[in-house]
Amino acid sequence: MDLAADVARQIARMDALIEELGGGAARIDPHTHLGLDEDGMAQTLEELLGHMDAAGVSTAATFPLHDPDRGEDYRVPNDRVLEWCAASGGRVIPFCRLSLDGDPAPEAERALAAGARGIKLHPRAQAFQLDDDRLDPVFRVAAEHRIPILIHAGRGMPPIGEELAAQAARNPDALLILAHAAIVDQDRIAERVAGMPNVVFDSSCWSPIDLHALLTRVPPEQLVWASDLPYGTQREALLLTLAVLHETGASPAQVEAVLGGTAARILGGEHAVLSDGPIAPRERPVNLARQRLGGYLVALLPAIWARRPDRVGHFGLAENVCRDAEDELGPLGELIALAAATWDDALARAGAARVEPTLHDVRVTFELLLAAWVMSYSPRTQKRWEALA
Repeated sequence: MDLAADVARQIARMDALIEELGGGAARIDPHTHLGLDEDGMAQTLEELLGHMDAAGVSTAATFPLHDPDRGEDYRVPNDRVLEWCAASGGRVIPFCRLSLDGDPAPEAERALAAGARGIKLHPRAQAFQLDDDRLDPVFRVAAEHRIPILIHAGRGMPPIGEELAAQAARNPDALLILAHAAIVDQDRIAERVAGMPNVVFDSSCWSPIDLHALLTRVPPEQLVWASDLPYGTQREALLLTLAVLHETGASPAQVEAVLGGTAARILGGEHAVLSDGPIAPRERPVNLARQRLGGYLVALLPAIWARRPDRVGHFGLAENVCRDAEDELGPLGELIALAAATWDDALARAGAARVEPTLHDVRVTFELLLAAWVMSYSPRTQKRWEALA
């Protein structure tokens, strides 16, 4: 087996599927990072632009990672991002990141005067709640300047639905992007902000089920695709988002809104233009073989991200499901086997060098597995993928 050649063929196939499902719509990614995080993750402007070129992304918004040099107000990392974005030729739009350790509103005003066009808030990393009185001036600044605030709404937080909905209602001119499909409290949040044109959800999560569930609550134009680079990749985010739109019957105009149209409006200081309601029913029949396969695949993803071997044997369990349902899922078994071989090779190379697998190794295996999970969720997408063989 020529692993590199086989992986390259599957990646090319994913890219072709993204092009087919995307219908030529412009792509704007509102959730990326630059600089260094204290967890060791990092991304340079050159790396971000390289990802954008490879994924056909015209524009991205970016902000600092959880930088060790953040101080009380993030001034140093914010200035770095402003400088890097100025060198991007307008392709990368700077947001400032704020902390409540200092006085956030003056730093927001300073960064906006220097060229920032949005704000990032991370309640988990900065350890605050959305009903904190110190946030009120920040939301007023955003409303006054009609700029977006991207808010972490993913793992590692308590429920935030009531507080977030209250902030959105009090500040209708503040444009809110709720990261990670608001999985921290999705049903409660979506129920309260559905149809509010100043609030959108970004798609940067691992699960097609999370995105499908969101589209049973809100209009599709209230979703914007996003990657969370460098933690996610633009390829995986596009494939996941487009598969869910395809499976739920989104129109070409709705696909265009999700890929870039709504983000362009939000980044331009305008409210989203929303259709009447959700496009997906709350109930969905599920093929049990596909559900079993998805369960084994999702159990694998954290191990890959943590650079660990598959000690439980989820690769084998997933392949066996595909073997049991050979007529329907057999092609996905081949994709999973390739992912397993790729990960075994990465672990062997890393072990020989006494290091961890590289981020590139993680991303390659992760994208293969996520593609298999996406197609186990979406039979319609799997048929389109098979036609590209």
